[in-house]
Amino acid sequence: MSSKDKIISLSAIGLDSPGLVSKITTKILDMAGNILDVEENCRRGLFSIFLIIDFSSSNYSVDELIDALKALERETDLKMILDVYRAQDIIYSTEKENHVVTILGLDQPGIIAKISGYFHKYNINIEHCKMISRGNFFSMEMIIDTGGIRTDTSSSHHEAIEKVKRELKDLCAQIHQSVVIQSEDTYTRTKKLIVFDVESTLIQELSLKNFLEKIKGSLESVESKKAFKDEYGDRMQTLIKNAQMLKGFPLSDFERFAEVLQLNPGTFELIKILKSMGFKIALLSSGFNFFIKKILEEAGVDYAFSNTLKVDDNGFTTGELEEPIITSETKDEILDFIMNLENISRDQVIAVGDGSIGSHFIENVGLSIAFKPEETSIQTDGILSGDQILNILYCLGIPETELEKYV
Repeated sequence: MSSKDKIISLSAIGLDSPGLVSKITTKILDMAGNILDVEENCRRGLFSIFLIIDFSSSNYSVDELIDALKALERETDLKMILDVYRAQDIIYSTEKENHVVTILGLDQPGIIAKISGYFHKYNINIEHCKMISRGNFFSMEMIIDTGGIRTDTSSSHHEAIEKVKRELKDLCAQIHQSVVIQSEDTYTRTKKLIVFDVESTLIQELSLKNFLEKIKGSLESVESKKAFKDEYGDRMQTLIKNAQMLKGFPLSDFERFAEVLQLNPGTFELIKILKSMGFKIALLSSGFNFFIKKILEEAGVDYAFSNTLKVDDNGFTTGELEEPIITSETKDEILDFIMNLENISRDQVIAVGDGSIGSHFIENVGLSIAFKPEETSIQTDGILSGDQILNILYCLGIPETELEKYV
């Protein structure tokens, strides 16, 4: 019998109690076994362990070894599964390509079944799966291998991966779950900067709409009112590009109007947690500085860029903006400016926006998250469809034990 025939795999599961690992490993030592690999876990009072053991130096036969290890069931009350481990029979993917998938939302039956069934459809292997949060709020992290993904004959491997990402976002939207998909290489790379598009992520949509309605109601010129488009996102761009229509406005009116602006629940908590974890925080707004004033005063951030209206000595707006002027087109330049100051690369940046034209700067970074986008086909790593901005924490690659300190 060759030494390869005396390598045994052991799996055991049962109720947890003190000394289980000691009892198993002591028995292995008594029979001259050497542990080649081990993974042990205890969760919710359940114990599990997996071992690969080399008994090539043992005088016992394979049958005697298996019988002796099987006898541990009576001593430990664990269910044991044992077999000869033949590495040559294990089929490994020649082109391993791992991605980390984070699913989160309100709990409901069937989430794991539907997600795993979808991966099976494309021959995607789930290598690791764990719950980050369980209860009314559900969060799960899966490591999947897409190296053997099933593709159409006309599609490239990259096109197949992108198709899976799009379809997974659609599936999660159907079951009311958010999803973030990252390559494992990017996921494990240290992130240093988190950039928020203020209007689309931190300010409540209805309050922003109310703010713009107040401005529209104060415009005296009929032409200005017509130029003020119906969609509030377009209205903001109209204000910035045509600041002349605001000439003669008392600055105090703007500050009074800005009192209706409300932040999304959890905004202050999120920023404080991220800062305590060592992240740099940047806010980008193509709106006015009133939008970020409240966040700056109460939470504090490292960088904040927005537009400032010029005013005369009497406190009336001149119809001009101070430089630099922040628009949808210039946000990416601002992001480059911050990265140069911090001496970091794009793969160390997390960017959060809604994925619209106004926040297109979130593309081509280490992790791009679309917060409550209008459609799931958006080209970002992930989508958060719920109202809780704090859920971003579950997608940052932070170890579960570390995350539990804050959430």
